[in-house]
Amino acid sequence: MYVHPPITEAVIGISFAEPLSETDLLSIKEKLSANYPLHQPVENLHLSFQIGAGKGNKKTANAEVASDIAHRFGTPDMSELVVLGRGSVVVSQMAPYPGWDQFYARFVRDWKMVRRALGFRLISRIGMRYINRIDIPAKGPVVNHESYLNLYPRVTEKYGPLNAYAIQAEVFMEDMNCKLILNSAAVPSPLLHTASFLIDQDISRESNVPQKDEGIFALIAEIRTRKNEVFESSVTDEARRLFNYVG
Repeated sequence: MYVHPPITEAVIGISFAEPLSETDLLSIKEKLSANYPLHQPVENLHLSFQIGAGKGNKKTANAEVASDIAHRFGTPDMSELVVLGRGSVVVSQMAPYPGWDQFYARFVRDWKMVRRALGFRLISRIGMRYINRIDIPAKGPVVNHESYLNLYPRVTEKYGPLNAYAIQAEVFMEDMNCKLILNSAAVPSPLLHTASFLIDQDISRESNVPQKDEGIFALIAEIRTRKNEVFESSVTDEARRLFNYVG
């Protein structure tokens, strides 16, 4: 465990196979407002292009713009959030991270509230995302991030040290029937004399998704365990010392 976990955002999301109606959203909105006094509508725009053949073999292009309204709920300090859309409900925890037990208990509370409002709805995806920011002391213009991270690109030595990078890996984990999307990148640091790097992982299941609460909670616990394993394999002992690792 870490005294100061580097988590900037933690997310648990559940997506539905069919979009929710306005009546559904209104019912959930009223229930969520009891725990989240701040509410903000969010408009999502969707842009699609269709290219086809017209007269005289001339290409034609049509663009369509669609929009839908999501609802963002938050506590007064905006550290605890819920985003409710037509296709999903997402429970989010911003820094400072209070620990898994507290975050998970809030998710269970909110999900059961959504269940009561909706009744049974087919679930198409369950996922968890954790974004970590690793702040490394910078003693010069170049930071040896390889001493702290096990995620980084390799280039030939003739190009010199990297000033920045961004990488993405996608892995299907057969034992869990889940997909892992792992991102790492150099980002501007909010701290003086520090270089910052992200480790962003998203683990989800989109087939044979459990539909009952017991199975949903068991999968989330399994994803959490794997999330921790992925993170630990992505950092070194030098990085763990930055988080005040206590075992």
